[in-house]
Amino acid sequence: MKDAKGIDKQWVVLSELASKLIKEGKPVSNDAISKIRIAKNIIHFYLMDEHANFESLRDAEKELSQVQMMLFGLCDIDTAKEYLDKMGKACRNELDIEFPLDKSTFNVEIKRRKGAETIRVKLNRELHSEILGELSEWYGIIFENSKEDADKIIIEGKKELITKALKDFSIIWSV
Repeated sequence: MKDAKGIDKQWVVLSELASKLIKEGKPVSNDAISKIRIAKNIIHFYLMDEHANFESLRDAEKELSQVQMMLFGLCDIDTAKEYLDKMGKACRNELDIEFPLDKSTFNVEIKRRKGAETIRVKLNRELHSEILGELSEWYGIIFENSKEDADKIIIEGKKELITKALKDFSIIWSV
């Protein structure tokens, strides 16, 4: 997984500070809470998407800078010192805290394309890629091994061709 250069840890510290201020009855603005959510989504996107560039992480840092100004203005001296120290450690990536990653149940392998269907089929044993290639040529659909699950294959193509292939080779799926 990518490194968020301590910005993820800054988010955790500021989120904790916002929660503390709300519990103390301080008037944390909806704008600050909204910016915390936006920053979380940007950081999550950066960490989870292998193609996300560093620019998106800078956007999260801008949001967190604004949140920091809003929240530290509401703090008493002791709380401000405590959280400024935590923020410094977060900037240097010295804090041992985890950014909460939300795992989606969306499977990246299953995409919907116009005129095509994609399914996953669980096998009891692995089929060699040569066999899958020959099945692809024979039926005019794509058979490939799943990158996420070793015991599954992905079949993509027109629905009627997939149905025919599944009927013809149902014995393979149960072996």
